[in-house]
Amino acid sequence: MSGTLYCVDVESTGIDLKNDRLIQLAFLKIEGRHIEAFNDLCYTDIEMNDTVIAVHHITNAMLEEKYWPDETDSFIELEKGNLEANYFISHGNALDVAMLANEGMELKMRCIDTDKCARQLLKETTRFQLQDLIGHYRLSSRAQALAKQIGLGDIEAHDALSDALWHYVLFELLLEKAEGDIETLVFLTSTPMLLEKITFGKYKNKSFEEILQKEPLELVWMYTGIARDWPDLEFTLEHWLKTKEYFWKKAQKERAEIELISL
Repeated sequence: MSGTLYCVDVESTGIDLKNDRLIQLAFLKIEGRHIEAFNDLCYTDIEMNDTVIAVHHITNAMLEEKYWPDETDSFIELEKGNLEANYFISHGNALDVAMLANEGMELKMRCIDTDKCARQLLKETTRFQLQDLIGHYRLSSRAQALAKQIGLGDIEAHDALSDALWHYVLFELLLEKAEGDIETLVFLTSTPMLLEKITFGKYKNKSFEEILQKEPLELVWMYTGIARDWPDLEFTLEHWLKTKEYFWKKAQKERAEIELISL
């Protein structure tokens, strides 16, 4: 396998792919058998709310003396490796890629989404949250051994470097399932797929079909507001909205109006 692997995780001021910003960038850089860890908190001038802080436990006060994201060692190192020959690996690419883009890094690396690949290659489970996959496939011992190798202490959920490490051990499992062909994982990542449940916001873990029946205007809002930069979400919303002609036409009309205003 040629190319350097970058197993990446970020924390951000929220999940708005257009307007939220990076507050932590962590990744493992894997070149052959050599593994190096990078991890930085980043300054932001966006005031975070309690709901966001409860997820990643990073407060604005913790960031006051930090550098802007593009000034950190992690960002600079990732930018050096941002080449077509390399691989960007994360569990759910959309947020990570969007937050990096908001800081000026347009990704050139080939993307591998371990969430998306797991949904297509790991048929023994129906739960695809990162922690669920680590537990179901008993990857904790691999993760602990790797943590010890790179000098990382406790592994904790929603810590960016810990999550990056889990991305790597999950990637190794997926690569085994793909018979060692990393390009299979790139292909599965780039091909649109139908999402089963909403993974963000107040409808998290609800099915798209359920929201369509109860509050179809919410799906219209998602389609017009946040789906344009999220191919799988756009593909899924289009699938469900097309089953309700009125709401599909409404979604198309509202998106066209937004795009006209933005010109």
